[in-house]
Amino acid sequence: MKKGIRIIGIVLAALLLLFFAACLIAPKFAGRYIEGHSREWIGRKIQIGSISFNPFRFTVRIENFDLFENDDTTKFVSFREFFVNVDPSCLLVGDICLSEVRMDSPFARVVKNGEHFNFSDILDRFAVSDSSADSSSSKLETLAEASETDSVQTQKSQGENFPQEQSSSDAAGSALPLGISIRQIAVLSGNVIFEDGEVQSHLELKNFSVRVPEIYFSDKKTSAGLELSFASGGALKVFADYNMQQGNFGVRVKLSDFSMGVVQPYLKTALQFQDLSGKVGVDISATGNVKDVLSASVKGSVSVDDVVLTETSGKTLEVAHLGVGIGDVNLGKNRFVLDSLTLRRASAHFDLYKNSNNIQVFLTPKNSSGESGEQEFRDSVLAASVDSTAAKTLDTNSEKSPNDSLKNELSQTPSLQASLAKLSVSETKFTFNDNTIPGGFSYTVSGIALDASNIALDKQVSLLVHAALPHGGSVKVSAKMLPSDRTSLQANIDVKNVNMADFSKYSEHYTGYPLEAGSLGFASDNVIRHYEIDSRNNIDIYNLTVGDKPSDAKPEYTVPMKIALYILKDKDGKIAFDIPVKGNLQDPEFSYGKIVWQTLVNLLVKVALSPAKLIFGNSTPSDFAFDIAADDFTSEQYGIAQEWTKVLSLKPGSKLTVVQVYNPKKQQESFLRKMEKLEFYRAQTGKANLTPVERKAALEAKDDDAFKQFQETWKRPSDKELLEMLNRLAQQRNEKLQKILATQDGVSAQNLKVRLATAEERRSIGNKSVFRMSVQLP
Repeated sequence: MKKGIRIIGIVLAALLLLFFAACLIAPKFAGRYIEGHSREWIGRKIQIGSISFNPFRFTVRIENFDLFENDDTTKFVSFREFFVNVDPSCLLVGDICLSEVRMDSPFARVVKNGEHFNFSDILDRFAVSDSSADSSSSKLETLAEASETDSVQTQKSQGENFPQEQSSSDAAGSALPLGISIRQIAVLSGNVIFEDGEVQSHLELKNFSVRVPEIYFSDKKTSAGLELSFASGGALKVFADYNMQQGNFGVRVKLSDFSMGVVQPYLKTALQFQDLSGKVGVDISATGNVKDVLSASVKGSVSVDDVVLTETSGKTLEVAHLGVGIGDVNLGKNRFVLDSLTLRRASAHFDLYKNSNNIQVFLTPKNSSGESGEQEFRDSVLAASVDSTAAKTLDTNSEKSPNDSLKNELSQTPSLQASLAKLSVSETKFTFNDNTIPGGFSYTVSGIALDASNIALDKQVSLLVHAALPHGGSVKVSAKMLPSDRTSLQANIDVKNVNMADFSKYSEHYTGYPLEAGSLGFASDNVIRHYEIDSRNNIDIYNLTVGDKPSDAKPEYTVPMKIALYILKDKDGKIAFDIPVKGNLQDPEFSYGKIVWQTLVNLLVKVALSPAKLIFGNSTPSDFAFDIAADDFTSEQYGIAQEWTKVLSLKPGSKLTVVQVYNPKKQQESFLRKMEKLEFYRAQTGKANLTPVERKAALEAKDDDAFKQFQETWKRPSDKELLEMLNRLAQQRNEKLQKILATQDGVSAQNLKVRLATAEERRSIGNKSVFRMSVQLP
């Protein structure tokens, strides 16, 4: 008996010795075996410092693991230690428990070049292995199915009961017969590097850690946490709770001071700019169920700070702070509730060029052209046309169109719920640079502030905007609108103390005259209903002064600015007028600014062409027609000319010029006709000098037979003689008018001039014969 016990003891001791020896030797053998066959398995070199197993504590430890690149020297994946501790007590109740899983100092370096990664060769090797395995598996399954068929036939022939196949739902329910839990999962001091050779990007996560207190594959809540830092700055923390059986989850993501420069290489593939800097902050929490992720409720905040975008021109777009407060976003319920949207100390500009602008340049990808963009557009239109044709064909050949399901889904989609509790813009400035005109134009609006609250699609919203203009000017805009109705709006604009000299470049471009001084006020009330605008605009200008027009100026409009402004100003130097604007905003020909500018130009031209009407009223014309065959004036003509001289008293220092405009060559036949009638009357009456009454009677007499006989016998003067007579009569008219007007109050030889029109002035008048007034400024 004792001998048997002794033998059993020796055997047990030997078994224990062998077991512990195996625990010591097997891990080392496994390490060497893995190292020796790594190239055969994955085509890469693996190096393992040590593998150990502690049978007393049920722990497995792998130290100094390195997986190399193809060059056998560069590390691809490595870690200093991997530790697993199994809790054997759980096996007594039918569960599997890992009391601790820890990885210390993991490292991974991922390199991407186009579509190829530095681990693509490993994936390709596994793909080939899977293909071979699938082939072998297919053969085995064929044999198994044949065998199973024979077995079934045998069972049926023997009359045995054949069990029903287990349903997939039952199989799923029994997929985890054991409870599984993993506690104290930790990743410490991790380091991951990602390099994209195609865009020359480098992203490094350093000293990151992952901590998961517990994971349960049962009806218990699992909590997890992740912390990591970026080499370029910033940190990420993720906290999560998850019930694996019920599917309920809660996640909080907190990203602080993340450098925007990390994404710069990727943005440069789609946008054109020099540099991008700034920080991103995210603090968002989401709760929901994995069965309906879209219905998860999201809350939190997102912000970007100290953003500086440097354009290709070297100019910058800057934002000190942009923040969004998220009250509740639920995609499943189509609800977007924002607590706040805040923009502070932003600086932007718009540079206009003849064929583009800075925004267009920024949004144009590198190595692209307008032609390729047009080709892409044509291709997209063609593809859309083909898809539309195919859809119509499919709809015709089937009882139910595939679009019906989409329509049903859209009809079941909840109506959009969108609201913003507070909108705030402050300390913002905007600069407009117009490089389409000679010399360029630049104007900065600063101190832009916008405030609005309780913004919702179905509620009327009130907006209030303030801004500061250069040299003490200001802008105030108030508007009321219904966000769901984009066709209607009510807006009031109040602009004060605009320095007109700031817009001198535009004045030089359009009129040829530079603006030297002046201040402008602009008030506008606008009502838009269904795209139809009814706008009332009041403009008042004080002390507007223009300089001399350069001799080489080539303005777009011929506007006699000095004369027009001098006449428009009242005695206090003010100019005030109204400009109504009406039209349809959807009309491609409609332009609000064009209407206002054209109205101003038309007003200035009208003032220059009809100064008397604006000075004296509509009763006084700025010109009067005359008879080229007469050497004197009617009382009405004298009265109009005398009225003109009053301008010399109303506008001290001004000069009055009266110009006789007619075209001798175009008036010869008309003059010859009148001479015939006057000579016929003289021949009939025997009078050499005719009174005004007789002259009128002669010109109004009918062309009877006697007159026609006279025409046949009357000797017609030559063209030269006719021109001499016309010029002599014109000179006589000027002398008489000068003499009469010189007798009026305030008229002197220095401020009154009566003259004949120049050749240029005669060409512009056509066949008319008129006396026209003009005013020269002091």
